[in-house]
Amino acid sequence: MIHVCPLFSGSSGNSTYIGTKEAGVLIDAGRSCKSILSALDQCGIDPSAVKAILITHDHNDHISGLRVLAKRLRAPVYASEETLCGILRAGCAEKDTQLVELSGPSDIAGMGVIPFDTPHDVAHSQGFRLEAGERTVGFATDLGRVTPEIWEGLYGADLVFLEANYDEAMLAVSSYPYYLKTRIRSDRGHLSNTDSAQCIRRLALSGTGRFILGHLSKENNTPDLAGQTVRQVLVESGLEEGRDFLLQVARRLEPSQPVCF
Repeated sequence: MIHVCPLFSGSSGNSTYIGTKEAGVLIDAGRSCKSILSALDQCGIDPSAVKAILITHDHNDHISGLRVLAKRLRAPVYASEETLCGILRAGCAEKDTQLVELSGPSDIAGMGVIPFDTPHDVAHSQGFRLEAGERTVGFATDLGRVTPEIWEGLYGADLVFLEANYDEAMLAVSSYPYYLKTRIRSDRGHLSNTDSAQCIRRLALSGTGRFILGHLSKENNTPDLAGQTVRQVLVESGLEEGRDFLLQVARRLEPSQPVCF
């Protein structure tokens, strides 16, 4: 049975556990080591089950806790070459931490991990497709648009964890400066609720039945609004929640209910 445990999700820090009770990976380490270990415990996951840490990119909300956590868990860190360089520049890895370039399909923690590029305003960000036996999870946050490569990485997955960062109307009237609003809306920024809903609609009509919305903006979104936007699009497409799809919004500051299947 695969456990998908969103520990934290948002600009305050990101980390998600994916795997079995015995072996799995953490995606990102954007909170303190103490916070992440406590969140794992709340989800019933022993820290020894974490066999590796995958990093999507080197923004602070994805790597701030990495140095201490990787040392504590003695876990190798996998990421793109550019992200590994960013981790070193930021001082987020000990000298003896094993850093592994993730440039293609790899066997990690008993799962097949397939990285795919995501368009974001960093040197090289990635999402991941994780395959464990007959179970598949797609993971993509911090992306300005859904590219064919991302679609290929998510298509046919049993569960998809996808960004729903901002509501267009809230962002338009927010106190953010114009340059930041432009960055967020750009093709190398973030997905809006509407963008996420349209991608999820395609995935749901293709057979994916479980979805987790993540990386919501604190200032320009709410969990209710993100969930409502996606649900409305799915229902208007003739899909019924509980029969055709399950939808959850990952919490910002505490672990969410694990999804096990």
